[in-house]
Amino acid sequence: MAELLIKQAELYNEARPSYPPELFEFIASKTPCQDLAWDVGTGSGQAARSLAGIYKNVIATDTSSKQLALAPRLPNVRYQHAPPTMSAAKLECNIAPQSSIDIVTVATFLHWFDLPRFYQQVKWVLKKPHGVMAAWSYTMPEVNDKVDVVFQHFYDNVAGPYWEPARKLWDDKYRTIDFPFEPVDGAHHTGTFQFVTARLMDIDHFFSIHKIMVSLSNS
Repeated sequence: MAELLIKQAELYNEARPSYPPELFEFIASKTPCQDLAWDVGTGSGQAARSLAGIYKNVIATDTSSKQLALAPRLPNVRYQHAPPTMSAAKLECNIAPQSSIDIVTVATFLHWFDLPRFYQQVKWVLKKPHGVMAAWSYTMPEVNDKVDVVFQHFYDNVAGPYWEPARKLWDDKYRTIDFPFEPVDGAHHTGTFQFVTARLMDIDHFFSIHKIMVSLSNS
C-alpha cells in the first residue's frame, strides 16, 4: 500500500478530505490525560495537525517517507518513518515506552494493517487503564442523487473488481472490522460513531479525490 501512495503522494496530500473538528473534540473528551498521541499511518499529517491542537505532543508515523515530507511542520509533532509492525524493543526505542500513550489514532488506514499484530502493539503502548484507541475513515462523498448514482456505478462496476479485499472493511464503514477493545466511558459500544462534514469544492478538486481512489485500486 505504501508503494502505491508514494506514486501519488502530492495528489493525495492536496486532495485528501479533512476531518471535522467535532470528531477530535469527541475523542479528546474520552482521554482523561492529553499528554501524548500516536497517529499511525499519518500520511501527510491531516489528522496529526488536528491532534496537535489538543495533545501536548504527537508522534506521527508512516511507512512512506515521501508522504511524511509533505506533512505540516509543527513544534509539538514528531514525524517518523516507521515499519508497519515493530517489536516491543523497537516500539520503546522509536515510538514511546510501554503504557505511556494516551491515545492511538488511525485515520482512513486501519483496514490495510495486519490487525492482530497492530493491536498487540497498541495495547503495549497505551496507558492503563484509560488509554484510548480511535480509528475512523471518511466515506464516499455525496453531492446529489444525479451525481451520486453515476459515481456509485463507477465505484462498484468499473473500479470495484480491482479493489484489494481489505477495502471491503472500508466499504462496510468499519462496522465489520475486528476491534478488540472495551467501550470508552459513556458509550455502550465501540462504534461506529458518525460525524458529518460539508465541503465546497470545484469539479477539478472533486475529480482529484476520485483519482486517489483509482490509484489505490491498482495493484
